Amino acid sequence: MRRGSPGRFKLALACVGVCVAAFASGATAADFDIDGGPCRETPGEELLLRCPTAYVGAEYELEIESEEGSGCTSPGNPYVWYEVVNSSLPPGLSMSRQGVISGTPTTAGFTRFWIWNHDLTAAQGGPSWCQREDRSEHEFSIYVDPGLEIVEEEVAPASLGQQYSQALTATQITSLNPPTGAPVQATWTLVSGSLPPGIALSPQGVLSGTPTTEGSYGFTVMATNNGLSETQELGISVRQPMSVKSPFGPTVRPTAEVGLRFSATPTATGGSGKYEWSIESGELPAGLTLDKATGVVSGTPQAAGRSNFVLVARDEEGRVAPAASSLTVAARLAIKTSKLRPAAVGSAYRAKLATSGGAKPVKWTLRGKLPAGVRFSPKRGTLAGTPKKAGTYTVTVEVRDALGAKSKKKLALSVTG
Repeated sequence: MRRGSPGRFKLALACVGVCVAAFASGATAADFDIDGGPCRETPGEELLLRCPTAYVGAEYELEIESEEGSGCTSPGNPYVWYEVVNSSLPPGLSMSRQGVISGTPTTAGFTRFWIWNHDLTAAQGGPSWCQREDRSEHEFSIYVDPGLEIVEEEVAPASLGQQYSQALTATQITSLNPPTGAPVQATWTLVSGSLPPGIALSPQGVLSGTPTTEGSYGFTVMATNNGLSETQELGISVRQPMSVKSPFGPTVRPTAEVGLRFSATPTATGGSGKYEWSIESGELPAGLTLDKATGVVSGTPQAAGRSNFVLVARDEEGRVAPAASSLTVAARLAIKTSKLRPAAVGSAYRAKLATSGGAKPVKWTLRGKLPAGVRFSPKRGTLAGTPKKAGTYTVTVEVRDALGAKSKKKLALSVTG
């Protein structure tokens, strides 16, 4: 989460009354500077010091120091240490022994807390004249107000010559754990970098226009609301428009068959040139899967039927190109004819072999001997002619469809005299 430049505050501690030289037996602790420091008296409650306001999500730092010559101090060496006692700082803030309050507030609210200022004795590493620890204490307070956050950490990519629009959003944050806030109206400005030619940022926070030049563009925007400002670094890449050519057209003719291995590959152009594939809506036929890296749809279909789906290519920068697709799976090819009707010598005969499933056109082959006078058509799958000799003739017929599936069966033709 990027934030605006944090404020840095310093609270100076000074002697109240006369600062005297320390005796060998000990020293008086430094008192807090009520008049000169940034933590000032609260009207109507003079004993409570109010420190500069903090903001949820914005880095905060406040340095507390003892005035030289007060307590166990010497020029350039404040021999003191600090602690928060019987209270706590606003959530997200902490204080070091050196008196630096820092961190990122996580919750809006008002917090009161006590700080003790201790002398650092000789035994603790302080000066030799500090033999006895002394301390001073005071109550402080910090208001943590709601902060300002720019929601978008990145924006959509753009395509050359295509209309672009992206609305930026600012939120007033009241808590970080969990993130809580509501959108607010902000005034937006471009503070550094450059937008793609053809795209502009409106004061309402809308990036819009039609990019005219390919490239990658980095820039920083600032949102301002009620005296608070927040900045965010963003970038827009402009590429050639994306398109997808799907091998699954709108035709209802079968392009796959139950039990038959299937594979088809779509192609994408434009964008960044690196794509990830997905099915946006609908689903593939049972038995088929999509390779997300290559877009290849492959497998062995398990059931006949038609599936409608949207095949989507997404490039690595976020552009999306959909393609409406349809895939019809045919039932497995089979020879439906179970037997041939009898024929008679000298009488015209005709029989057509039938199939079920498969994808047209089909082609037939016949192995074996037919009666003299009868011929077989591989294209039509028909036996036709006038038998000249009685007998029983056994043949093997095989059919192959447009997708390469095969089916084979033995049949017998009986010819009477």
